[in-house]
Amino acid sequence: MTEAPGRQARLRPEYASLYPGLEPGVWEDADDLAEQLLTQHLLRPSPGFGLSGRVLPVAHFEFRGGDSAGRPRIARTRRSDPAI
Repeated sequence: MTEAPGRQARLRPEYASLYPGLEPGVWEDADDLAEQLLTQHLLRPSPGFGLSGRVLPVAHFEFRGGDSAGRPRIARTRRSDPAI
């Protein structure tokens, strides 16, 4: 039995200048990508861009796949969600 792929994300081309080193239009594992971007932001914050409520903003990234069945319905998926 093969495991279904997790949530994936890809950078929209019009926002490529905000994410140096990230190739727009390429699907990547969303968890890995979020961890990479958060680490980069913590080590070298960009003067022109700050983190909003999500590490991967919907306006900047497209998403596909993922199975929410393994996640509790009340799980926090955004930093702005209220604490449980």
